[in-house]
Amino acid sequence: MRQSREAKAETHQAIVEAAARQFRERGIEGTSVGDVMQAANRTHGGFYRHFDSKEDLLVAALGRAFEEMLDVMDRGLSEVPAERAAGGFVRSYTSPKRVKDVATGCPVAALSNDIQRSTEAVQAEFGRGVREMIDALAKHLNGPEAERQARAARTFAMAAGAVMIARASDPATADLVLAAVREES
Repeated sequence: MRQSREAKAETHQAIVEAAARQFRERGIEGTSVGDVMQAANRTHGGFYRHFDSKEDLLVAALGRAFEEMLDVMDRGLSEVPAERAAGGFVRSYTSPKRVKDVATGCPVAALSNDIQRSTEAVQAEFGRGVREMIDALAKHLNGPEAERQARAARTFAMAAGAVMIARASDPATADLVLAAVREES
């Protein structure tokens, strides 16, 4: 029996959302198509009705993960004065909840090491998402556009790096790095 267009779209969305969580939590190599389909409560055999390959799924999942982060950023920064936007972003991005919750956190902090070994298509999607996050932060800052872009890029890179270090370190080192980054912003 064929699925309706609406049912197929819902299934597609469920697969992408499950993949976005699974890839961030387990990494690219640590996540199989079967893992994603199980997390989406779908059968493995249905995967190829939606995607040609794991790479295609990864590109879609990265897009979804960045959309989630952009929504969080937009909500978090929409009512913050421009002079406090960078600090507000860093405090939110490096919060204990975000550092701990890899599966729903930023794909940059979760997947950068994996992405560098991926295909050009995956790297292009990742780069697009990073640029969108930098642009989203920059629009909330004061100053000429070039300065806002540069400050947003520095702030984002500093926060993402701090989260990566914190996740990979012992608790004392994690606390040191996260506190230093929060103070800097």
